[in-house]
Amino acid sequence: MPGYNVHRLFNYAVFIAIIILLHIRDISIINLKHVLAFGAGYYTGTVLLTPDLDTDSTAIKKWGKLKIFVLPYKWMFVHRKSSHNIVYGAVVRILYIGLIILVMYYLLFKSLPAETIFSSVYVFIFLIGIIIANALHILLDTLL
Repeated sequence: MPGYNVHRLFNYAVFIAIIILLHIRDISIINLKHVLAFGAGYYTGTVLLTPDLDTDSTAIKKWGKLKIFVLPYKWMFVHRKSSHNIVYGAVVRILYIGLIILVMYYLLFKSLPAETIFSSVYVFIFLIGIIIANALHILLDTLL
């Protein structure tokens, strides 16, 4: 099973290949904001919201003092079971962290925003980045 750095380097190489391919293909519907939203999600899925959050991995250590928020996730899931499902695992991690962010926001500001700060297109692209990074992690686990 590949380690944290192998997963990270593999995901970065695939990301660079995707960007080069899009540039060569000159796909005009994709602009810099799309690439940045996807890149931010992809990075988040590669470094912070990996399928290995349910172990004592380097990924959980990357959370630093905030790892207290991901420890319940670690305790709820068994490694390489549902957390390593290509879609379900990523969606559960996104919902888990999203719920924590909403609760923290609500506690800090005592209300939820009436309108979304970010365009839903960019949020969707960000989430796709997380899911693809997680899928590549699982794919690499099955290949090596």
